[in-house]
Amino acid sequence: MGDTPGGPFRKNDPRINRKGRPRSFDALRALGQQIAHEEATSGGKPVVIEGHICSVTEVILRQWAQSKNPVLQQKFIEITYGKVPDKIELTGKGGGPIETRDADVVRKLLPELDASGAPGAAKPAD
Repeated sequence: MGDTPGGPFRKNDPRINRKGRPRSFDALRALGQQIAHEEATSGGKPVVIEGHICSVTEVILRQWAQSKNPVLQQKFIEITYGKVPDKIELTGKGGGPIETRDADVVRKLLPELDASGAPGAAKPAD
């Protein structure tokens, strides 16, 4: 009965997690990587593709590559070839510059910038 999923735990049951839950994210990541490197099994036997025993990671990637789910396909491509950068453009109305409502603040700062001689400061009118 200890061999059936969902049955009660017995002494030396292989389902018992002897290491306990991970105490930090780094421990969780290490556990995940350990599982990812294990041999994949199906029905208690190793998964063999093209003559070699597959890791859990390889089985997951093969499933993602052949999935009909576009999110999994995208994740497979991003892992394999790198994530496509997100291009973010900010424009104002009609593609023009973005209008700000802080003109009063700029007007107050201009005299201070003029006096400091900061690079790019507006030159006083003669």
